[in-house]
Amino acid sequence: MSMKKGNCKLHRMGEPHGPKVLLIHGAGFYWQTCFARIIRDLKDRYCLLIPELEGHTAHPREYMVSVEETAGKLGEALEELRVDKVQAIYGVSLGASVAVEMAIRGEIKVMNLLLDGGQYEGMGEMTEQYANIMADAFLNLLAGEHLPSPVKENMGFAANNDVEVLQPLIYEHITREALLHALLAAYRYDLKAKNARVDARVSVLIGGNEIYGAQFTPLLAEISRHPLDIYEFPNRGHAEVLSKEPEKISRLIREILNYC
Repeated sequence: MSMKKGNCKLHRMGEPHGPKVLLIHGAGFYWQTCFARIIRDLKDRYCLLIPELEGHTAHPREYMVSVEETAGKLGEALEELRVDKVQAIYGVSLGASVAVEMAIRGEIKVMNLLLDGGQYEGMGEMTEQYANIMADAFLNLLAGEHLPSPVKENMGFAANNDVEVLQPLIYEHITREALLHALLAAYRYDLKAKNARVDARVSVLIGGNEIYGAQFTPLLAEISRHPLDIYEFPNRGHAEVLSKEPEKISRLIREILNYC
């Protein structure tokens, strides 16, 4: 089943009466390429709710404006499905920022956050420049070209495996305009500007090769009412576990929900 809130489609699949698990993809990524294995692993037991972020669809009519607006739209879409609580949200990259914002807003009760490589601090005057650089870089990845340095190294791909890891996750029909809007939203999101706390238990997934990944854990610790659970994956770059070993994420979701 799928429904639309504006031009943002929300897919629902799996066991309709099972615990609700929301999966949110990152900027430039596509829900089917990101989550195919996780869907197979979890659909028999869980009700899976998976949005297409604005612009990440064929013939988009609207684009992301901000993390806050997207989180609000997703909350409204879930309310239309009569979902008032989700047992877990797994978000990767920009999806992790949206997940945090949904927990902060509190319109939908979130029990567990699993945050994989999000951006939680605004980039200030560098926002537009860096968003434009990364929009071009994502399109180049689709064409088989490597990320520019030092972006490649900061994202944990010093071994030159960035195309191998990231290209399969990217939506093949993504437009530069959609990328630019999503990246601007990502780089403007700033937890420092919010006086917020979340009741959800927060698990942070960090690729061991990511330079910036661990830098945001103090910000997440400040907003969480519980100690953070940190899961580090050695010798992995940004979204590499999702791309190459998604069964590990499926297993982690099951373990966290079974523990709770």
